[in-house]
Amino acid sequence: MHELFDPSGEERIRSRSRGRAEGPDLRGTRTGDTGRMTTRASRTTTKPPKIDGRRPVELDDGDARDLAAHNTVERMRYSDVDLSGLDLAGVTLSECELAGVSVDGTDFTSARMVDTRIERMHAPKFSASRSTLHNVRIVGSRIGALDLYDSGLRSVVVTDSKISLINLRAGNLRDVLFRGCIIDELDLAEANLTRVAFEDSRIGDLDVNRATLAHVDFRGAEIGVIRNLDGLRGSTISGHQAVALAGMFAAHLGIRIDS
Repeated sequence: MHELFDPSGEERIRSRSRGRAEGPDLRGTRTGDTGRMTTRASRTTTKPPKIDGRRPVELDDGDARDLAAHNTVERMRYSDVDLSGLDLAGVTLSECELAGVSVDGTDFTSARMVDTRIERMHAPKFSASRSTLHNVRIVGSRIGALDLYDSGLRSVVVTDSKISLINLRAGNLRDVLFRGCIIDELDLAEANLTRVAFEDSRIGDLDVNRATLAHVDFRGAEIGVIRNLDGLRGSTISGHQAVALAGMFAAHLGIRIDS
């Protein structure tokens, strides 16, 4: 089962035309003796993320002292516990819930999180490079530095969270949604993104250096600064955003704006 998020809310526009194509994006034919031309412009629709549904399961209360590196933990709930400083490298969390936990300096390197919910997490530093997140929800959390370098994210939703820095360099993101988030700095350099969207969010500094984007929707994000504008290829922005970012586009192209 998939939950389908469509942040654009855009209606499909259909038009009818007859005759052969006059060019790659335009088809037309003369009708009758009036010489009128009917045209049809082909459009590419930005595809929204496809988010997997999560089935409800019964969870047992877990003891943080049982968490250890490379362990596999299934169907456990950890509430209002301090996990700071723990070595949890290579840990697997499957169908788990972390609620109200504190995480500072905890090593989640190469961790695997599947069908897991993280809520109200306080994490000055969350280190999880080279990790895998599949069907994960992060809700109402406050994170200083979220390090997901070279990580894989699929069917992930981040909601109502404030994050100072998200490092997704060299990561692979597919079907990811950020909703109601404040992100001071988002590093997507050399990352691959497919069907990623932002709703009601704010990004202070966005780096897309050598990123590969397909169906990435920035229309729901307020963006302050974009670095390496060439990396935006494959994304969608709104007309208002294009106007607001005109100065950066002009500077990137070596165009002087003089009134």
